Amino acid sequence: MWGEVIVLAAVQALTEFLPVSSSGHLVLVPVVAGWTDPFLTGLTLSVALHVGTGLALVIALWSDWVWLARGVVGKEPSVQLARRLLAALVGSTLLIGLIALPLRGWLTTLRDPTLAAGLLIVFGLALAAADRFGTSRRDLTSTPFTFWVAIGLSQFAALVPGVSRAGITMTVARGLGVERQAAARFSLFLLAPAVAGAGLVQFIDVAVSGKPVGDIPLLIGATLVAAVVGAAAVRWLLSFVARHSLAAFAIYRVAAGTLALILLFTLRA
Repeated sequence: MWGEVIVLAAVQALTEFLPVSSSGHLVLVPVVAGWTDPFLTGLTLSVALHVGTGLALVIALWSDWVWLARGVVGKEPSVQLARRLLAALVGSTLLIGLIALPLRGWLTTLRDPTLAAGLLIVFGLALAAADRFGTSRRDLTSTPFTFWVAIGLSQFAALVPGVSRAGITMTVARGLGVERQAAARFSLFLLAPAVAGAGLVQFIDVAVSGKPVGDIPLLIGATLVAAVVGAAAVRWLLSFVARHSLAAFAIYRVAAGTLALILLFTLRA
C-alpha cells in the first residue's frame, strides 16, 4: 500500500501545480494501474493530499504571501498591486465556491476516466493555441483588475476532472495577453484558496460521515510526500516558464490523454 500512496501523492503534487490536471490523473491512475483499494480513492487520503499541496504552496511562495498580506495596508504602488490581486483572489474564489457547493453531487458524476482523458486532450490543444497566439504585453502590474477576476472565474471549468485549474487559468491568462511568468504566478496564487477550500469541505465530509479515518502513518506519509514534491514543482514551474513556452505541457496533455483512451478502451474490450 505504501508504494501506491507514494505514487498518488507524487502525482497529486506534480499535477496540481503544473497545467496538466491533477484530478484527471487521480481518476485515471488507479483505473489504468488496476488499483481497487477504496482507501486510494477515499476522502481521507484526498484530505491528506490537499493538506500536503497546501503546505507546498506556503513553503514555495512564502515571500509572495507576505507581500500579499501587506497589501491590506499601505498606499505605495507595490502594495496597491498586492491589494488588487488579493481582491481578485478572494472575489473569484468566493464566487466559485457559491456556484460549486450546490453542484457538488452533480460534479461527482463527472469523475469518468474516459471524459477526463478526452478533456486532457481538448484543453491541451487550447493551452497550446493560447500560448502560441497570445501576446505577452501584460505583466502583474499592467493587467487590469477585471482580467484577474475573469482568470479566477475560469477555474469553474476545472471542477471537471481533466481540465486542470492551473491549465485553464494559464490558458485564459495567455489568451488575454498576460506574460507567462505572471500567468503562472497568479495561477499558483489562485490554487491556495482552492486547495484549502477543497480540503476543508472534504475534511467536513469525513468528520460528518463518522467513518474510520484509516491508516494514520499512510496519511502522514502522503502529506509529507505531497508537500516536498509540490514545493519542488512550484519552484521548477516558475523557473521553467521564465525560459520556455507552455508547448511541452500541451504536448504532454495530448499524449497522456491519447494513451489513456487507448488503455481504457483496451481494458474494456
